[in-house]
Amino acid sequence: MLDRGVRARPARLPAVLAAVLIVGAAFCVSSPALAATAPKDNVLGTKNPAKGTPVKIGFVTNGQNPQTDESIETPVANATAKWINQYQHGVGGRPIVLDRCVDVADPSKGTDCANQMIQDNVAAVVMGQNAVLENVWTPLHKAGIPVFLYGATNANVIADPNTTFVVTNGYATLFALPSGAAKQAHKKKVTVISIDVPAATSFFKGAGPGLYKQQGLDMNLVPIAAGTADMTPQMQQVVSNNPDGVVYVIGNDAFCISAFNGLRTAGFKGVVTSIPQCVTKATRTSVPADFLKGMKISATAPMDTPKDPSMKQYYAVLAKYGASNVDKSNIAGTAMFTALAGFRAATQTLKGNVTPASVSAAAKAMPWSVLPGTSGLHFRCNGKADAGQPATCSNNTLAATLNSQGKATGYTRVGDTPIPG
Repeated sequence: MLDRGVRARPARLPAVLAAVLIVGAAFCVSSPALAATAPKDNVLGTKNPAKGTPVKIGFVTNGQNPQTDESIETPVANATAKWINQYQHGVGGRPIVLDRCVDVADPSKGTDCANQMIQDNVAAVVMGQNAVLENVWTPLHKAGIPVFLYGATNANVIADPNTTFVVTNGYATLFALPSGAAKQAHKKKVTVISIDVPAATSFFKGAGPGLYKQQGLDMNLVPIAAGTADMTPQMQQVVSNNPDGVVYVIGNDAFCISAFNGLRTAGFKGVVTSIPQCVTKATRTSVPADFLKGMKISATAPMDTPKDPSMKQYYAVLAKYGASNVDKSNIAGTAMFTALAGFRAATQTLKGNVTPASVSAAAKAMPWSVLPGTSGLHFRCNGKADAGQPATCSNNTLAATLNSQGKATGYTRVGDTPIPG
């Protein structure tokens, strides 16, 4: 691994609005959990080594910084790249080598990382979760370098129909679950408690309020600075404005622990919804079980279900390539695996020279395929997954409810319908 630095949709409903109705139904009626079908004997697959001159693929990460800790991304990306090279025939039959840059969630360093990628002539850039996404993405976009992302809701990013590929549907994750929970509970208010970084708040400052309004819901955003240890004052205000409605908490586990405990102290009596990044071993240690029980989460990975074939494959990749000690409850790791393995799946038909242009063309021409690490969710990067988000490659999400141990024991697939060619 190279390392050089720390439009409006026509008349029919957008895919995400259809998804919210399905999510609401999933919590109103009994829906079967995803079946953990028997995995193959070799969950890594059949060896199919890449050969020839390596292809340089950019990898930009926040790393560990005062706002977030995404240090897990590096060992997971390294392991995934080795698996791709030995079992997935690399990209275009050639092995990949990762060109890493760490931006420490600093906007100016994000731009520096993008410029490094351009100078290094990478064929594409892959990112998991990034707090300064637009600072990295904008120079790459102008340079015509394809960018593959685990998730994004930034308006400029998801509107790109040419060289941006977002393998999960952020709108389905950030909108369908909390609005569906509000419908089920017959509530009119959704309060979003979000870590105050653009990657987390952009949707709720942009398209979010309008989408919630279309569902008859009043959405209120409460952005809070990363590192705020005691959120009791903010949560008291949340409870005053929305005592028994729905809250949606977004951030890393340290942020969410403070928010959850603040809500509990303030006496919130409504429905708590969240994301898997909020629920880790640290969360289960620091937040009482009676608060976590019944919490609803939306996800793209079936965390806490080690028997799921996609998780077995993820664990096997980590074990095979020296990353078995990472925190497997941290979805930042799974997200990185999904982003990089998704990049490989999106370019599975690529033949000949591996260039930015050929990578983008292959991704646009890919078939409807299983997205690694997601319990069988599918994706297709031809711009037809969601007409309101041309860069988005999927129309689906997973939904689950936490048990008394703060774990999801079963996930329901939501909106995973074939994307036309």
